[in-house]
Amino acid sequence: MGGVSIATYISVKDSINSYTLTEPITVLDRDENIIEYISRQKGENADISEIPEDLQNAFIAVEDRRFYSHFGIDVRRLGKAVLVNLSKGRVSQGGSTISQQLSKNAFLSNERTITRKFKELIITLEIERVYTKKEILEKYLNEIYFGSGSYGVREAARDIFNKDVSEINLPEAAMLAGIPNRPSTYNPRTNLDNALKRAHLILKLMYNQGIIDEAQYNLALQHKFLKEQDLPRGYRRRKNVSVIVKDGRRKRESAKAPDFTDIVEDKLTDLVAVDIVARGGLKVYTTLDTEMQKTAREEFNSYSYLRKDAKLQGAMVTLDAHTGEVRSIIGGKNYSAGNFNRAVNTKKQIGSTFKPFVYYTAMEKGYTMNQVVDASTVSYGKWTPRNYGRKEYGKITLLESLEKSVNTVAVKLLKEVGLESVKGNFQATGAGITMEDNLTSALGSMSASPLDLATSYLPFANGGYAHEPVLITKIEDDHGNVLYRRETEEGSWIFDPVNTALTTYMLQDVVKNGSGRAAKVTTRFGSALEQGGKTGTSNDFRAAWYAGFTPDYVTVIYMGYDDNSSMPNGSTGGRVAAPLWKNFYMSLIDKGIYDPSEFEFIDDNKRNGELVKRNIDLRTGEVGRPPKTYRREVLFKKDQVPEGEIKKFFRGVSDGTKGFFRRLFD
Repeated sequence: MGGVSIATYISVKDSINSYTLTEPITVLDRDENIIEYISRQKGENADISEIPEDLQNAFIAVEDRRFYSHFGIDVRRLGKAVLVNLSKGRVSQGGSTISQQLSKNAFLSNERTITRKFKELIITLEIERVYTKKEILEKYLNEIYFGSGSYGVREAARDIFNKDVSEINLPEAAMLAGIPNRPSTYNPRTNLDNALKRAHLILKLMYNQGIIDEAQYNLALQHKFLKEQDLPRGYRRRKNVSVIVKDGRRKRESAKAPDFTDIVEDKLTDLVAVDIVARGGLKVYTTLDTEMQKTAREEFNSYSYLRKDAKLQGAMVTLDAHTGEVRSIIGGKNYSAGNFNRAVNTKKQIGSTFKPFVYYTAMEKGYTMNQVVDASTVSYGKWTPRNYGRKEYGKITLLESLEKSVNTVAVKLLKEVGLESVKGNFQATGAGITMEDNLTSALGSMSASPLDLATSYLPFANGGYAHEPVLITKIEDDHGNVLYRRETEEGSWIFDPVNTALTTYMLQDVVKNGSGRAAKVTTRFGSALEQGGKTGTSNDFRAAWYAGFTPDYVTVIYMGYDDNSSMPNGSTGGRVAAPLWKNFYMSLIDKGIYDPSEFEFIDDNKRNGELVKRNIDLRTGEVGRPPKTYRREVLFKKDQVPEGEIKKFFRGVSDGTKGFFRRLFD
């Protein structure tokens, strides 16, 4: 041990002054080909005299309140942390001081050994001996990791607020000080509510510790934070409002998948410790299909609507239907590293893409595709739901009402089957979308990201199984030690396979005959792709959606303006989003990237007799052989098959004959 400590003392100064990543983080695709190298993004160091006292104190309040009085080890805090961890049976509270955190950066190894802990202790004590408290704090604030590849308070101030660090005010200081604990959770660009709660907690700590007075505390609590993309038109900067810039300052130049890699980089600190990510040298194995990503990028950036309208933006997400793995993700038009990623950060009303969950619940409760329902306009208190184009319908089959996306039927159906039943089914998907507790939910009044919506649609593609979306399958350190591994690819069975088959069959008809026709794919060999989907358009054309799926993939497309203003009249999901879905899949098939399959869970239920196929008359819903114009092939559960007209006739003849003979012999 003596040799170790002597070597440590000799090298401590060099170690402290060499905090650079000797190896970048390597990101690999699903075939273990390199997508990207993530290197340390560190700007110019800030002198302690440039760092506002409020920012210094905010970090001290939350990370090390006795920083100026201890000798590198806070015995009281360490003892409390040990007791808390023992009582909970796990490590839930840390006891590291700022000096200890600084000492960890002197080692690039991720080993968890007694020798390493001893080295860390020696370096901590030597840091305190060699440097003044202000020098230690300066080094710490220039090295702290803020996620998204950003190190140091100067870089973070520019990245989040587009300010020099010297201009940071008290509320901004509290917000910045809250990020390093869990960068992906407390980054205000992606999780403003979480960031605000933590900033307010830090302000409370500063007040309780006597760092700020009551007037400063109350004024700081009233400070507002707005995202750049949410600013009202003509906004003028105000003293009591801070603007969080939309696009980050990542300096990577990636031609392959910056949209995907940005999300991976942000998620790393959810899976392994922040200090391990900060040291680098990791290998990150991901789910990306590089060829699919390349095709998605090409089709997205060349799409006519996006090229003609400079303001129009959007996103496109593709998930593996049977694992939830993200195969491609487009965060915006001509996306560059650090841009606002609409695939995960845009939250817009999803419109009629929600309706399949209402119809699934109806199937669950015994409704049938041929069931005739009333589509007339009805008011619910002060709210009167209208159909697109204010079109009026009378009686209509359930199948056709979904094909034509009839709003009046969806609302009535939600009321009949029960809000709680639909909510339970929707939440079971694990998409994390909060459903409104009123009938407007039938029309998709809730907001979601494209990734969230794609996640919710997985059961319709795979026969009833929910999966969490996955980007990272494994993380190794520079010695090949596995730091994280995805536990399982198995999903959770949430939807009945027969009812799912009925719903998916109806969503196939939406593409064949309804609002999703623009997404219909016919291959160059003339065969039709097995696909289902649903269009969605929010109020005043603020968002256009198409959620489409095949037996193998779910792809969701969103289009809209970042400032949430209205697109031109008629910018529906069927018109603006669905054609891009078609372009994407035709390109995948033509390039040999995708070999389409069939919905086996539907075919299986037909083969085993659980589902029975019949022709119906769309005008009446009755089984029979109507003219082709009104004929629709539908599926019934085996115990719900209605009698056809011919069968009714012979049954009538049979009953009449029995009556004749009964009268004859009476």
